[in-house]
Amino acid sequence: MSEEISPNDRKFITNLLTQKNQESLLLSSGDKISKKKNKKPSKRIILITKNRVFFLKPNQNKVKKDIHLLDIQEIKSSTSNEFTIVAKVDNKQFSYGLITNKTDEIINQIRVTFNHQFFGCPEEATFKCTDIKDSRLTEIEQKDLPCGGFVETYQSICDHLGVPPRDDICWDMTNIISSKNIRSFNIGEIELPTSAGDTIRCLLGALKYNNYFKSFNFNNYTFNKEQFGYLAEVLKCNSTVEDLSLNNVGLKHDTMPIIATALSSNKNLALTAIDISNNQIEDKGMTAFSSYIASSLRGIASLDVSNTNCNKAGISVLTNALKKNIKMSSTLSYLNLSGNKMEADGSAGLSSFLASPNTLKTLNISNTTPSMETIVGALVIGCAELKTIDISDNKLTKKEVPHLVRFIGASSTLKHFNLSGTKVPVENLKELVVAITSNIYLQDVVLDIKNNDLGIAGARMLASLATDKLSNVIYLDVSENDFGDEGVSVICDGFVGNSTIKKLILNGNFKQSKTKSRPSAIESVISLLESECPLETLHMTVGNSKSPLKADILSLIYSLATNSSLLELDISGHQMGPKGAIGLGKALQTNKTLHTLIWDDNLTTAVGFAGFQVGLERNLTLKNMPTPLNDIIQCHREPKFQQIWKEIDSCINRNQSPTRAFEGNGGNSIGATNLSFLASGQQQGVEKLLNKIKSIGRKVTDPNNILIVKDAESTEKVIGGIHLIKESIHASLEMELNQKLKDFVQVVNDVINAKKNEMTQQILESMQNTFQSMDGPTIKRLATTIQYGSKDVDEQQIHSTLVKGAGAELSSRAHECFISALDIASDYTYEKITIGLDSVFKDLILEESQAQNETGTPVPDSPVPTRSPQPTSPPITPQPTPTTNVPPVTAPRTGAAAAPLKPANPPPVSTTPPPVSTTPKPTQPVSKFGAKLSANSAVAEAIARNMGGGAPPIRKPVAPEPEPEPVTPTKDVTPIKSKPVVAPRSTPTTSTPTKTPAKKPSGPSVPGSLSDAPESDSAELTHVTASRPHIASKRKPPTRRPRPPTEN
Repeated sequence: MSEEISPNDRKFITNLLTQKNQESLLLSSGDKISKKKNKKPSKRIILITKNRVFFLKPNQNKVKKDIHLLDIQEIKSSTSNEFTIVAKVDNKQFSYGLITNKTDEIINQIRVTFNHQFFGCPEEATFKCTDIKDSRLTEIEQKDLPCGGFVETYQSICDHLGVPPRDDICWDMTNIISSKNIRSFNIGEIELPTSAGDTIRCLLGALKYNNYFKSFNFNNYTFNKEQFGYLAEVLKCNSTVEDLSLNNVGLKHDTMPIIATALSSNKNLALTAIDISNNQIEDKGMTAFSSYIASSLRGIASLDVSNTNCNKAGISVLTNALKKNIKMSSTLSYLNLSGNKMEADGSAGLSSFLASPNTLKTLNISNTTPSMETIVGALVIGCAELKTIDISDNKLTKKEVPHLVRFIGASSTLKHFNLSGTKVPVENLKELVVAITSNIYLQDVVLDIKNNDLGIAGARMLASLATDKLSNVIYLDVSENDFGDEGVSVICDGFVGNSTIKKLILNGNFKQSKTKSRPSAIESVISLLESECPLETLHMTVGNSKSPLKADILSLIYSLATNSSLLELDISGHQMGPKGAIGLGKALQTNKTLHTLIWDDNLTTAVGFAGFQVGLERNLTLKNMPTPLNDIIQCHREPKFQQIWKEIDSCINRNQSPTRAFEGNGGNSIGATNLSFLASGQQQGVEKLLNKIKSIGRKVTDPNNILIVKDAESTEKVIGGIHLIKESIHASLEMELNQKLKDFVQVVNDVINAKKNEMTQQILESMQNTFQSMDGPTIKRLATTIQYGSKDVDEQQIHSTLVKGAGAELSSRAHECFISALDIASDYTYEKITIGLDSVFKDLILEESQAQNETGTPVPDSPVPTRSPQPTSPPITPQPTPTTNVPPVTAPRTGAAAAPLKPANPPPVSTTPPPVSTTPKPTQPVSKFGAKLSANSAVAEAIARNMGGGAPPIRKPVAPEPEPEPVTPTKDVTPIKSKPVVAPRSTPTTSTPTKTPAKKPSGPSVPGSLSDAPESDSAELTHVTASRPHIASKRKPPTRRPRPPTEN
């Protein structure tokens, strides 16, 4: 009867709706039902909005009754002409009824509005419809609302409490939470004001009637006692929450019973995970909570009660409740009791639960002072599926270790074992580690033994087990164990031969006082990274030791340039300064595997960041680099730093989402030729062997050896050629991929358009079948409008997505495959060439030794050519050459004999002793890598005596020869060349003098004479090899590229 409403009343209603921020859903009028029988009925206007039902008296501009939908308890209607609403406001119950012929319409409108505003309200919490036949009630159509109608419920709760709703919360729920299908309500995502009491109450009220969220996360928000009451109301009513997280929310022994009672009273609660950690619940609160655990109808899968200040009484009650509930043995998979004091009573209670067959997979009893003997015995009996056990920060004694060994030996599922902070003795730790490695059923184990003060003895123990025993450990954390420089070196050297370890944590193991072993320790770390060990992650931060490596870490940084195995590196806190940052930038230019780098707190300046940015610009693999905040804070005011950091961030984003186009990249293709092999250790090794062969001074005559030498000399050309082949193939691949993807753009566009047309057709058919008022021309106009008015997919966008995005990623993956094949071919080639050259070198050494043995025996009565005697020296009596007793050398030497010591101008053979000089012997030059030594006859003779190398004497043919003809000595003898051509003995007319025995001078030796050379490897030659860099690689196939040298 809206026709009976006067214009004045309508104006009042409009103002009322504006004031209340409401919209009218139904407006009607009727006669008020009076409690007095003889009283004349009075007119009333009923106004239904989204949240309230208003009763107004006509022509008075006054609201007689204002009832919120949540205040309605019951609607009575025995006939279709009258109804009565029973409500309760401010704890006062009243009823209000009308006589109207629109009774059914009014009742159904209230039902529909309530269902829309409180979509998840359980049936028992909804108002009752009494004396109303089902035929009068229409079916309520369910609507799909964002977050299950959370926004509508929140706004209605705010209206009920008189609190203005927050638009930011409504927007987040509608546009973020719902669109991302986030089913966890996290209080941390909501920006709360200083006084958030009303906001929390409204949010909790909305959660009470919401079925969308499966998880409630209130971590780190401190509730007061009143708010815990509101939360309890949510838990009494909500039937869909599965995960309740109340970590550090201020629960105490007097508020825990409120929550526990609410949980116990809701029989429809589907809770499977509870976290009440970091609350001062104490034994009293834990007792109340245990009552719910014992009565849970569905059991709990995850339970975290860590750091709740419970003693043995509280833990005992809780564990007994776990055993009492028969569902727990088949549902509980995660149990965290850490930070509480179990002692003997609590351990006994826990053991009673663990001894029964259960499905527990994770058990955390760190820092609980447990009775390990009692608990471990139960683990062996009942925990057949246990994968993770944490007993850290519990002091282990020698008596308890055998029980743990027994458990480890009986387990077939253990994956993570945490022994950190247990201060277990080294010999007992060895028993545990051996037990893990001896169990053939355990694979991919994570072992955490940090903070145990193992020292050098522990390092040696682990190193001794690393190669042969630690075959099933992939993650090892040995941080904060006071290893020192020597211990770190021992650990790394031990793991060089390990074949399983993938992640090694060495944080905080360098001591503050730098020792002489520091360079050796860093070199051992480098050797580990270059070995066959499959190490992918290395963390070597300062840790708690506060002992930064500073410039000592530079060599490790330089080694990254040639590393091809490490994926993640953490070197935070070492204060390496701008040099370290610049070194990282240089290393990244050639490194192709590192994808995660953590390097904060290194005193990096803007100059260092600039150098790092230059290298990162040329790197395409580093994708994860946490922001080094400490260093940025120190230098953010330096000039141009902001621009430098923007470029660094841009490079990281580029590597995370490659969008490089194939065309026009200026030659910067991912498959560009990499000629770094020229400086590799493999190529240099080949060249070094060739130089050693040439230094012998003997021509290679064996046909097979000649082929080997020729192949070695062509190695650089061949390897460069296969790099060019790889580049050519990769370039053709990019072109083909580019063309294929361009062709596929049209295919994708056709598929999208076809599906769009299919969808449009189905929409038009649905509308035509549903709306009878729409005729054919109307549908056609709609179809035309959709066809020409809707947005089409841009082919350019598809091209960009496929070619620039997917194409670049595919090209990158193909490049990795090509490089892998290329590396195998190169390594195989270098290995074969190196083995061949080694064989050639040994053959030449053997030939040289045999030749010296044959030519060293003097011929009787053979005249010796001599010079005219000098006035200062008497003639020399011929003596046998001492080289006749030199044994043959069959293997190359690694000392001075291995160096290419080829004198440029050998001294002529002299039969007179040189003049005696009193000048002290000059210091022999120390050889350095890559430097040539000056000619020195003493060194040359030492090489000839000890190895058969150096400047060779005049050789005779190997075949038998006739007796030599006498040669008349002349005054001037032609100096002997370094490689003379020896004529056969059968031609006596040759003018080349034969090799004659030389007499060792009896007088004082002259510097540089043969007599100065030691007979064997004596201390006099030590200085020649002391400073020589020993380049040895433990990787097979051959060595990698050399690391850039560090500054002294």
